[in-house]
Amino acid sequence: MQQQLRAEKPAIQSRRLVGSGEMAERVRAFDWGSTAIGPVSGWTEALLCAVNMMLCASHPILLLCGPDLILLYNDAFRPILSDRHPEALGNRGRAFWTDVWPVVGQQLESVLNEGKTVSFQNALVPILRNGRLEDAYFSYNYSPLFEPYGSIAGIITICQDVTSATIADRDRREAIEALHARQEELDKSLRALGAERARLLSIVQQAPVFFALLEGPAHVISMVNPLYMKLVGDRDVLGKPVALALPEAVEQGYLGMLDEVFATGEPVRGQGARFDLTWAEGQAPDERYLDFVYQPLREEDGSISGIIVLGVDVTENKRAQRALIQNEKLAAIGRLSASIAHEINNPLGAVTNLLYLAKVSSESMEVQGFLDQADREIRRISAITNQTLSFGKKAAGMRTVDCAELIEGVTNIFQSRLLNGRVKVERRVGSRHPIACIEGEIRQVLSNLVSNAIESMQGSGGRLLLRSRCCRDWNTGKNGVCLTVADTGTGIHPDVRKKIFEPFFTTKGQSGTGLGLSVSLEIVRRHSGLLRFRSRQTPHGSGTVFTLFLPSEAGP
Repeated sequence: MQQQLRAEKPAIQSRRLVGSGEMAERVRAFDWGSTAIGPVSGWTEALLCAVNMMLCASHPILLLCGPDLILLYNDAFRPILSDRHPEALGNRGRAFWTDVWPVVGQQLESVLNEGKTVSFQNALVPILRNGRLEDAYFSYNYSPLFEPYGSIAGIITICQDVTSATIADRDRREAIEALHARQEELDKSLRALGAERARLLSIVQQAPVFFALLEGPAHVISMVNPLYMKLVGDRDVLGKPVALALPEAVEQGYLGMLDEVFATGEPVRGQGARFDLTWAEGQAPDERYLDFVYQPLREEDGSISGIIVLGVDVTENKRAQRALIQNEKLAAIGRLSASIAHEINNPLGAVTNLLYLAKVSSESMEVQGFLDQADREIRRISAITNQTLSFGKKAAGMRTVDCAELIEGVTNIFQSRLLNGRVKVERRVGSRHPIACIEGEIRQVLSNLVSNAIESMQGSGGRLLLRSRCCRDWNTGKNGVCLTVADTGTGIHPDVRKKIFEPFFTTKGQSGTGLGLSVSLEIVRRHSGLLRFRSRQTPHGSGTVFTLFLPSEAGP
């Protein structure tokens, strides 16, 4: 009888673990006797029930069993482990999950020791995946697994990877979706509600955007709302072709855009497009800036019968942006004044001393040497003054500038800060190709980057690398020049990196305006260029690298 029971024991044991799928098979096949929780035959009913529940569940579940927190998980949990499956199965939690333990370790210990249940929503948990540490976000719940007599056999973890949803730009997506929804709704309404034109007109009258309906290839204005009438100065435009009602549209190329939409059926969008409105003959035109879309109106058979015009007047935003840019440039020049004063004061002091020595010296050769040194210091003052003037000057158009001159000019202005901060400068001029730009604006960008780099190394010293090289933007195929500003400073914290280009965001407290990098990015975009960065903060070294790409033929 005992021999028969021993023969049936493996079959009885295998029937105790239920469920199908990869993880059910792996759990049944695993040698649990080699772990602290022992073979399945010795598991308590509470632990066995929890494992069976996990294996049958469709939601990601992880069990951490016993004081060693041995890992068991189901099929739905496998994607969270990525390439660390199936290595994780049967491993000890503290020893295996060293990447997440700094975040969740204390939480798990409180559940294990105190029987508390803890829950977190959209929590940041850096996790090792595919050989590198990634920032991931999870919503999860830790609950104690109680034995019948109240002891804790382990922890039940129910979680969901919400990384994609958390890091998505929800506001921007919602705004775009809302605009598309309005366009689609309006397009459907115009096709389906031919008999209810009056009701449709009532709707568009209340729309928060300017609206016009243009019919036929002549673009006859058949419907408008109050915001559109305000935009065109309450002119009598209804029933007239655009060319007759708004002659400015012909001169400024907007009529050509309408013809293109009607001919191709493809919508045309404009962002911050300039439109000069002529109110009266002999009167200066009113400069307006618009975000708009020309959307073709399709009939049920697919033919195009007209064009829907939707948009927003963003003139005031544009003017405010210009004011911010101008104020930031003045602030940038103000911030440089202290550095420039130091740079000029040092050679002036040297000149004063040299002239005194020349005056009291009786040796003609010695006097000549003092005067030669004084002459060099005066030329240095002149160079600093010229570089400062070129920083503040805005030319009517662009001019070609040598990369070496740009780099040399900016570093000369910060010479005292570099010396006092024990910052070693390394220049690598790999490109002698001149670039076309508004020199004062690009000097402002480089000055902001260099100033930030010096501040990041304040108190500890370091290396500042300034480099130029020929390169290509592979997204557009444009050739150009890359200017690099790299430092060995403190680096940028990950939470700060996604905000540094936002207006008014600063980590400098009252001493910062929060506009330096925001305005720099706007300047680079006006030059059809790119401004990118990468940064790290590790025990083995920190630092930041900014790369400025300017195409060979750029234009703001």
